[in-house]
Amino acid sequence: MPKLKPNDQELKNRIIRGHIAKNMELQATNDEAVAIRLHITRQTFQNKKRHPETFKLGELQRMCSILKFSDEEKTEIL
Repeated sequence: MPKLKPNDQELKNRIIRGHIAKNMELQATNDEAVAIRLHITRQTFQNKKRHPETFKLGELQRMCSILKFSDEEKTEIL
């Protein structure tokens, strides 16, 4: 059976997950620290990382400043 292409939403989710993982590694931070600064629990943050479409706009904006996303990354995410 042929492998299906991911839909547009899944491609966007992969981009967001990749930027989050990359910047968390560059900032040498963990899920707990980011979750505290976003005012959510660690488990909620992990769930939202798996399903980025569940992030609220305010959470994404705070995360962009916490993880110091570049302007290009911000454009791709939003």
